Amino acid sequence: MKILIFTIIFLSGFFSVSSQEVEILNKADSLPSIKEKGLVFINTETDLTDYYFIAKVKITSNDYNQILRGLQKTAIKFSANAFKYIEKEDLEDQTSVTLKLFSATDELVGINQANSETNVIYFFGNDRKTQKFKIDKKKIELNPNEIYRFELPKEQDVKINKGGFTGMTIFYRWKENQPVIFYAFGSGNLSTFGHGNSSIGLLVSSGSILELKSDFAYLLMEMKN
Repeated sequence: MKILIFTIIFLSGFFSVSSQEVEILNKADSLPSIKEKGLVFINTETDLTDYYFIAKVKITSNDYNQILRGLQKTAIKFSANAFKYIEKEDLEDQTSVTLKLFSATDELVGINQANSETNVIYFFGNDRKTQKFKIDKKKIELNPNEIYRFELPKEQDVKINKGGFTGMTIFYRWKENQPVIFYAFGSGNLSTFGHGNSSIGLLVSSGSILELKSDFAYLLMEMKN
């Protein structure tokens, strides 16, 4: 199983890195010192009362990887470990996304996780062509940029196959409070190309089943809505 890993690049203030711009719209006067690391997607239902607001940022690019890199490095710079999606704006040849950064304790992160779906698998269509796969005996065609949602049934093993006998197969079974799983089909990175809204998608070649990091997959899903 291939896990998506993102490279972090240096950012500061309002800047541009390889077709990427990050603008700090506003930020807190003081920054917290936190031990909790990582970068968690904040669900819509999560109460932010006890979250420490750090900054509101706007990231603009025609490449989704660049948006993620800008988010990652800005979060590290300002000691943030959680982010909330606010809105997206489609420009002539780029996409601009506005986010809020927060500091949160492990307890708050756990409460946020409890607001997520469980025992659901999302499959992302890529930018190139229709992907064909099977869930048990059901044949599924996933068109470019589409998202397919599948709920795991209780007391039943589920077989997911891409490419038949010579392809790749994974198995899943319903578990109590099992987190959402995100997949795409390919061997490349999660990246984008094109203009405006059409640039927010997956550029991966057909082949293996690629698991996506859930917090960034949630952001991608919001941006594609």
